[in-house]
Amino acid sequence: MVLTGEEFRPFSLRPQLPDCPRIAVILPFVGLFAAVIVVATPSICTREQSFADSTPGCKNTATPHVFEPAFLNVSKWIWTGENPTPGGNNIISTRPLRKNITTPCDKCAVCATIVVASRHGHNSNPLHGWYKCNLHYRPVVENPRSPPPTNFQLASTDDSSWAFAAIQGTFQNSVWGQPTLPPVLPLSGSKWIWTSNTANTGAAVASRAFRKTINQCAKVAVCATVLIFADDHYTLYVNGASVGSGSFAGGAAIAYTIPNLLPTLNTFAVNATNDVGSAGLIATILVTYQDGSNETVVTDGSWKASLTVPQGFESPTFDDSDWPNANVVGAYGIAPWGTGLAIPSA
Repeated sequence: MVLTGEEFRPFSLRPQLPDCPRIAVILPFVGLFAAVIVVATPSICTREQSFADSTPGCKNTATPHVFEPAFLNVSKWIWTGENPTPGGNNIISTRPLRKNITTPCDKCAVCATIVVASRHGHNSNPLHGWYKCNLHYRPVVENPRSPPPTNFQLASTDDSSWAFAAIQGTFQNSVWGQPTLPPVLPLSGSKWIWTSNTANTGAAVASRAFRKTINQCAKVAVCATVLIFADDHYTLYVNGASVGSGSFAGGAAIAYTIPNLLPTLNTFAVNATNDVGSAGLIATILVTYQDGSNETVVTDGSWKASLTVPQGFESPTFDDSDWPNANVVGAYGIAPWGTGLAIPSA
């Protein structure tokens, strides 16, 4: 049977990892797949109530940088090999697959972006970390209609008796063709914001300051991905540090990886400037927590906005309590920007 389309999605995961960790990527599938890995409303709390990060040393030397896409060009389509013909028909079945990744013992994994393409469907379980520095890549061959082995997704599971996966084709040459990579993050749920709600039809030539503090008292934040664009240009700050700048002239949103979040309170600040005509800021932020959960934050009316750019406004300790909320100019897709903005792939 020839594939007519792939289900394809990116996701970000953060395990709790000790020194010299091995990461288990656990994927129960009902179809052939190829993958590449690049290694609730929050409660409000004060900074004094912040949770401590149990692995701060892993992140102290990490710095924000432009997001690096997880290309599939070196990945292989794999399955369990009942049919010796690559890309041939296989019985209807569910197959659990495991990938154990050994990181260098002098380093510590912080976050992973995983992009998966499968012929039919797949489910993803959280990453798990443990001490044994070893490497395996083995799928299990079970009764085709039986459920996956109990606890197959756990790091403690012994997969030494599992068979090796059978290669079914390369990204460049297979019966399924080349899947299209998804965007790193969507902008469809984000709003264009500014200091007036008619900025899409014209705004003053000036710089504006915007802030959003994410306050999660119940768990530890680890890393984030930020997708951002502004008309006409911007500088992005996270917890007081400059991350990067972009301009309308580039015609594309830019994604940034933030691997060094504070445990509980994190401030995202933007100095956005309008040079002529319409003005707007739009962004999507994906925060990953130590327990493996994620939170998506978008530009909307909950952001704080200022008609001036005060000194130190980017600092997480800056008091923005007297700032008004940002004005929502409109949803992603409104004129004059439309939906043609280029977004980097995952």
